[in-house]
Order: sequence, then structure tokens, then C-alpha cells
Amino acid sequence: MPPLQPATLARLDNIIWHALNGPHRSFGHFIGDLGWYARDVAPFIAIRAAECPPELPAAAASGFRGEAYFVGVIPGSLPEGWCFSSRSVIVQMLPPPVPAAPVDETGIRLLGVADRPGMLALTRAAFPDYFRERTADLGTYLGIFSGAQLVAMAGERLALDGWQEISGVCTHPAFMGRGYARRLTQALMHRHRHRGVQSFLHVSEANLAARRLYESMGFVARASLALAKIGRASPRGH
Repeated sequence: MPPLQPATLARLDNIIWHALNGPHRSFGHFIGDLGWYARDVAPFIAIRAAECPPELPAAAASGFRGEAYFVGVIPGSLPEGWCFSSRSVIVQMLPPPVPAAPVDETGIRLLGVADRPGMLALTRAAFPDYFRERTADLGTYLGIFSGAQLVAMAGERLALDGWQEISGVCTHPAFMGRGYARRLTQALMHRHRHRGVQSFLHVSEANLAARRLYESMGFVARASLALAKIGRASPRGH
């Protein structure tokens, strides 16, 4: 596994920017020191460094639309006509150093293009806003079904060289408490070890249930990262 060198830590602290300038360059768009994912891939935008002014008007002229999230590195201010619509904190977590044991994958399926409608339906119920029509293009997604219904899934989203995020871990509310999220996360961790890449994940600071789950699996908090959603400012007087 890659050691936690200072350069790697810096990339993890500004994960969106470095993913877009690394393995995900083909999914991104850039204007100077501003980069963002295609809207149907992921709702994230990034700047190279906090002191870089976000050139949002130029980005909008080049196709950037709608709302998006800055993660970790947040601009101090936004151009006129743009605003921060929400702010919160996410916790970046790393798994234990011991190798992930193989998991019983009975009932776990590799998800494909034909499963996309079910993935979108599940995320609307359990993981809204962050999963888009082409998010699954970013990596492997695994699922558990009840009959023809996809009821739990987990997959891969952000990536650096040698590093892979586990994301989209969600279970339909009617199927909670059956250990599906744990099994799917373990299955991805085992795959990452086999590929020789380091797993990591993000969880909302306020999502105590998810944090307890990951902590019970040996994950530890590496950093708390600011999450700031931006969008168009309402015209004055409205």
C-alpha cells in the first residue's frame, strides 16, 4: 500500500482537484485554476488552492450549470451572482492497516449498465443528490437484490493514483439492519487490496450511524473536511 507521504496527504485534502487532474481527467472540465465534474457524473467542483479565485462566470460560459460542492479547499469568496447555499463537514476515513479478509459474496452482484435505473431509484431513496446518471462510470459498483429490486449497493467514486474511494454505500430504508452495507464495503476493500490500492471513504460528520459502522470495521478518521455547496444567488429583491 502507498505510504502516507506529505504529498499524498495534500492530495487527499483537496481530493476533488487532484482526482480531476489525475485518473478522472476525462470526466472533468477546467477554466484556469477551477475544475469540475460533468454534471451527470458528480456534483463536485474544485480550485487548485484556497487563494485561487473561482472563475465561475467563465465556467458558466463554458457549460458549468447548477449547484455543486467544494470539498476540503473552499474559496474565501465567490463572484457576484453566486453564493454558498449550505456548509457542513465530512470526515475522511482510512481502513485498518491489516489486510481485508475475503467476504462471503453470496448474493452480491456486480452492477452493470442495465442496473442503472435501479441504482438511481435506490439513491433517490437513500443517498440523494450525490449520485448522478453517470456516477457509476467512475468505478466498480456492487449490489444486493431482493427479487428484482436493488436494495443495497456500494461502489467506487473519487480516485488518485494508488487510492480509491468507497462511496455510494446505501441501503433501502425497508432493508436496513441486515448487514448489507458492511458486506458490500468489505467486498470492495478486499478488491482494493487485491489490486494494490488504498481504500478511503467520506462520511458526513453528522451521520453518527454510518460513522459507528465504519469505526466498528476499523476505519479511523484521517481529517475533517469542509463541504460547501454553491449555486446561483437569487436576484436582489426576490
